[in-house]
Amino acid sequence: MKRVFIACTLATLTMSSFAYDAQIEGGFTYLNHDDDFTKTDHQLDAKATFYFSPVQTKSAPLNEAAFLGNVSNLYGTYRYNFLESENYIDMFGAHNAIAKSERDIHSVVGGLEYFYQQFYVNGEIGYSQLQDQTVAHVNGGKEKYTHDVDVTTYRALVGFMPVSNLLLAAGVDGYTTDEDDQANLALKAKYVTSLGQSGQYLNVEAEGTFGDLDQFTLATDYYFNYAFSLGASYTLQDDNHSNIDFFSVRSQYFINQNLALGGEVCFGDDLQGVHVNATYRF
Repeated sequence: MKRVFIACTLATLTMSSFAYDAQIEGGFTYLNHDDDFTKTDHQLDAKATFYFSPVQTKSAPLNEAAFLGNVSNLYGTYRYNFLESENYIDMFGAHNAIAKSERDIHSVVGGLEYFYQQFYVNGEIGYSQLQDQTVAHVNGGKEKYTHDVDVTTYRALVGFMPVSNLLLAAGVDGYTTDEDDQANLALKAKYVTSLGQSGQYLNVEAEGTFGDLDQFTLATDYYFNYAFSLGASYTLQDDNHSNIDFFSVRSQYFINQNLALGGEVCFGDDLQGVHVNATYRF
């Protein structure tokens, strides 16, 4: 089954001196595929980040405080994906059968972001357990086929900040399984700049991996004030046989300096989706 992860009266927040040492995020994604095959595609994700020093939030967008402060951190993520097909006709032995497939994916990742003066390092390693299950009804009976795959993922980036708040990084992004392995070129860029004296900021970022599967995302966010942002992104995935692309519109609002709610909607020729998330800092 094709899958895409995706990885979709506001007032000015009065800023005062505030710092946080950790952040917890959680989200849910619903995707609808226009392929007459995928019935269900859901994703749950959680992330915890622990900072080496307190993150100061005064006079900066709350969502960009750690980046603007160049605060090093350790992070861990957990993601669960569930995909389910519509009923379809397939061959089981010498007979046609009505079949249905499911895929469960559990993924954990641990990583480090380290800033030293103008230099940047990001490294992470992850593990995913994928289980495919197909149930077919053949000649009045039922047959089940299960296939398990263990995947180890890794990523390493080295970057440089030539000017304040501009990060350029490159490295490798890959995976290994018992049957296959792949290492891709990874590129990342991010720039945050102030647009005036009233708290407006602009974030522009691009990230991609290039190999047997090319994936590229370009995104931007406009901060109306320190608490509220509205942004958009474009994502393209191409495996040299077919491609999927979609646009997203996203927003985030900090109810206070500890708690934020966000949402995103995405739409493309073969894909529509909704993502909701929450962030808590302490």
